[in-house]
Amino acid sequence: MFYTVDFYFCVELNIGVRVKTIRINVLNRDYRIEPIDFRVDLLLLGGWAGRNREDVMKHIEELAKIGVPKPKKIPVLFPVSSYLIDVYDEVDVQNPHTNGEVEYVLFIDGDVKYVTVGSDHTDRDLEKIDVGKSKQAYPKIIAPLAWRYEDIVDHWDDIVLKSTMWINGREVLYQNSQLKSLITPTDLLRIIDELEVNRRNLVVFSGTIPVVKGELAFGEKFKMEMIDPVLNRCLSYEYRIKQLPQIY
Repeated sequence: MFYTVDFYFCVELNIGVRVKTIRINVLNRDYRIEPIDFRVDLLLLGGWAGRNREDVMKHIEELAKIGVPKPKKIPVLFPVSSYLIDVYDEVDVQNPHTNGEVEYVLFIDGDVKYVTVGSDHTDRDLEKIDVGKSKQAYPKIIAPLAWRYEDIVDHWDDIVLKSTMWINGREVLYQNSQLKSLITPTDLLRIIDELEVNRRNLVVFSGTIPVVKGELAFGEKFKMEMIDPVLNRCLSYEYRIKQLPQIY
């Protein structure tokens, strides 16, 4: 009796652990741009993080109008996957009820190092079911430029967050408020420490400001701005919102 023995050669290729790294271009006070590669081990999204409780309750009521459950406590930090953050020029969405929220974004490595403007693009239909899951559904867009935190900390409250939305081709002012309406980076760091979150390689979105007209809107393009009236400069970025075809 003869036996046939087959030999298989298996090759295992170890490419190591994939790490999310964001390239940010830091704009210094002398307008010199310095590219920085920042490793992102954890991405946190702030929610209901207004400094003024009246503004926070206003935003909660805005969301309650579309069926989003009111939070049990405020503020909240939602952890989401680090791969969601990037400089995207277009976001593909599965339903028309998604929109951006302008926020300040902190790059933290021990202490706050850099600040930019970002948008926590959110699915409002999914938010009615589970706020945390809605935060995971879409990318978190940031501007390609950032500022050093040390350059703006002395006039932090004077800086303005602003967003504009294009609705059926018409440009509409959507959000507009100074940073004094939001929780400070110092208080965010205190909450992070209380939660025993590692401050290394950490990116935090602040949470957003109320909308101008008090009602959520949905459009085909979103622009976010962070305006520094003291140093006379601005971070600005816009992205398109593309509806995917309904083929199922």
